[in-house]
Amino acid sequence: MKKNEKKTEQNIMVIFLLFVMSCFVFSCKEDKVDSKSHDPSKAVEITDFSPKSGSARTRLFIYGKNFGDDISQIKVKIGGLEAKVIGSNGECIYCVVPQRAFDGTIEVLIGGENETPVTAEASEKFTYEKKSMVSTLCGTISETGEYTVTDGPFEKAGFKYTTWLSFDPQNPNHLYAVEDYAGIRLIDLEKREVSTVVTCGQMNIARPRTIAWSPDGNTMYVSNDQGSEDGISNVALKREENFLRAEVATRSRSCNGAAVHPVNGEIYYSQWEGGSIWRDELDGQPRKELFKIWANSYEIGIIFHPTGNYAYMLGHNFHAIVKSTYNWEKKQLEVPQPFVGEYGSPGWLDGVGTQARIDSPWQGVFVKNEEYVKQGKSDVYDFYFADRSTHSIRKITPEGMLVTVAGRGSEGLDSNVWGYVDGDLRKEARFNQPRGIAYDEKSATFYISDSENRRIRSITIEGETDAVKSDKEAEVKP
Repeated sequence: MKKNEKKTEQNIMVIFLLFVMSCFVFSCKEDKVDSKSHDPSKAVEITDFSPKSGSARTRLFIYGKNFGDDISQIKVKIGGLEAKVIGSNGECIYCVVPQRAFDGTIEVLIGGENETPVTAEASEKFTYEKKSMVSTLCGTISETGEYTVTDGPFEKAGFKYTTWLSFDPQNPNHLYAVEDYAGIRLIDLEKREVSTVVTCGQMNIARPRTIAWSPDGNTMYVSNDQGSEDGISNVALKREENFLRAEVATRSRSCNGAAVHPVNGEIYYSQWEGGSIWRDELDGQPRKELFKIWANSYEIGIIFHPTGNYAYMLGHNFHAIVKSTYNWEKKQLEVPQPFVGEYGSPGWLDGVGTQARIDSPWQGVFVKNEEYVKQGKSDVYDFYFADRSTHSIRKITPEGMLVTVAGRGSEGLDSNVWGYVDGDLRKEARFNQPRGIAYDEKSATFYISDSENRRIRSITIEGETDAVKSDKEAEVKP
């Protein structure tokens, strides 16, 4: 990762030097361009920009007059969204197009924090091309790769090892992150800040593993991994108490994950010993062991389909995903059947069902596919999941077609498939052991806990992704 970051810094320096030279060559058709300060007595003018079109992260040059060379005084908005300003020589601004700048208007605002800015708007619009991208939301690491667990604004917040993400079902701006052996953090997307909600040792939580919610969204269940048979395996935190007090929900040893049925509300959780799945009505009655998945010493994550008709069980260390149908009459999950990947055969191979290969699938999320709705399919949800040891985000269709959506890019960088690179989903982006994943339907954005990179990454879906294209190609193949 350090090697990749060093190369990224070198690339940025090269780009900036090229920017300076390009401004001398192209700006305003003058023989010479001198770096100069903004003159507040004169108007700011935009005469041209280049290129005329592009996607998010396109490097844009804005030409004009009286910009000044102090980038702390310069703001650029594209499509109404603030763009990152890299440099200016007074008559040429170098900036980066932000995501979702659909409108394409270009504005330059010159002035300090407490000043009324002098503005100029280009007469022509930038043509924004939709493109899905991986970017970094938050997580600070030093140049030497050091990190500290720190609360605060996104620009300063630091993470240890996030493994699970969960949106508050009643507040789409609150994203909770589980940090292994550390606690639970709250990522506030509106305030753009991170805070610590629970630290290990508080509320009888020794090692938090997953977060699940009651059907009404008023109770948060945190699974707790500890070694006592009579120890606490799940705690319940109530919204009415601001999630500040925990009640014992279930007891067992070595709980690796839990899920609540989205309609009936009973809780299901896995136990490391025996690879077993347990059911609890949360009514004070004895828990019930439903079945075992293969053998002893297996970590299993459970994710329910939004309808409650079935659940996927992700074998973190047996490299397969199985499907368990829900029996509505008995109100319980049935013995699961193999679905994607093959038990004990880790690998990275897109394909169908047990012919495909995965490696340490961790958390997943169901996402509605509007094309399926138009086609009248009975199941209209795809399943996206973080495949930890292939360093990628992958998708499963209802029929069991597995496609890699993001990660393992930048082939020319080095011989690795892992690392820390933002950009195009498959051509550029890299992750390092992603585990958690959550999805905001309103903004069509995925959030990824990129564990070994100590960062929270995001995937903004704008256009037709390579994964969608792969699906279409697969449909016409015999």
